[in-house]
Amino acid sequence: MASTTDDHQLRADARRNRDAVLVAARKVFAEEGLTAPLDLIAREAGVGRATLHRRFPTREALVSAIFDDNIEELARIASETVDPAAAFVDTLIATVEMLARDAGFVDLFNRNALAAEAKADVGLRFLAIMDEPLRRAQEAGRVRPDLRLDDALLLVDMLGGAMQVPDPARPGDRRQRAVAFVLDAIVPAGAPRPLPLDARDGG
Repeated sequence: MASTTDDHQLRADARRNRDAVLVAARKVFAEEGLTAPLDLIAREAGVGRATLHRRFPTREALVSAIFDDNIEELARIASETVDPAAAFVDTLIATVEMLARDAGFVDLFNRNALAAEAKADVGLRFLAIMDEPLRRAQEAGRVRPDLRLDDALLLVDMLGGAMQVPDPARPGDRRQRAVAFVLDAIVPAGAPRPLPLDARDGG
């Protein structure tokens, strides 16, 4: 019988393999498209083909797992924000940062019929995360009172669109300015504002 230490090591190894596969999948899908060979992802992750297929038996399962990780991270941010009234805006900005990090993959995901059902599921889960934070923010006067829950997806779509044009003629601070304009639209005058994105990034 395996010892408790062995069990913990096996779980840690499995988690590292899973994380490596998801990082590789984001990169490969963004560069090669959602139909990229799964064996290419396994090589990029440094794992065997059997390891990848055991954990993610289908391409759809792998795509869904990438977004599962993002949704779990957003849920953690929403629940762990020190000031509950700030959780809506903090989570919205975290979503923008994710979109920027995975811009190539997200663009393919949005345009590919393979992911249509997964996209709808991600949207519903995102709104479930934002429901309570929006209520608390409105009660505290942190966001405008007429903002609807489904507006959270609209805001994400607007901000995501601002980052999907890889044109060198576009201003370098496009993402930061898009967020600033959205915050101007939803945060009442005098209400606390979050740090700008460049400050969060250490810029």
